[in-house]
Amino acid sequence: MNAMDVQPPMASTPRRGFLGLGIASLVFALAFLPAPLAVLYELNDECLRMTSWSSGFSTWQTLVRLPPIPVSRYPYLLVRTAVIAAIPATLLLGVAAFASFRSRRWSIRLHALYVPIQLILMTVLLIGAHRFSTALDAAAASRDLAMRLPYHSNVRTTAVLIAIPGIAYPFVLVFAYWLYGLSKTRRPAR
Repeated sequence: MNAMDVQPPMASTPRRGFLGLGIASLVFALAFLPAPLAVLYELNDECLRMTSWSSGFSTWQTLVRLPPIPVSRYPYLLVRTAVIAAIPATLLLGVAAFASFRSRRWSIRLHALYVPIQLILMTVLLIGAHRFSTALDAAAASRDLAMRLPYHSNVRTTAVLIAIPGIAYPFVLVFAYWLYGLSKTRRPAR
């Protein structure tokens, strides 16, 4: 037997990233990126319907222009701020997804930054949408003196439908990292 025939055992290369978590975060980021804009479109559409005969904006006008607001500006601006801030937060999740492919340390750091930001934004979105819908329903009831047509604001419902996955995914991330921490502490020492 030669020295060339004997090969040293190959050291296993450690996995450096979280492939599954990176894919899941990337898919969620791509799917969730346009979702909060649905709340903003609904918000602007209802404001326009209450103040004029027109409805809707074009896509980019929704982000730039404020429609005439039939209620207090505070709930409107609260929802608008949460929606627009959700876009960079989702982009942060996309960056965390790409970091997950390369480095576990950066994946944990970026996801840990994303989770509280997302939870705060979705909570602000829900509170603002509830306040806006309540104020708009009250304004519609006080303005409709002649016909008594039922009017109900859909901003609250749209915000809830958007916030459910927006709140659920950060909890999934926390649970996944908790399981990862448990599995790391239970590994036998070699």
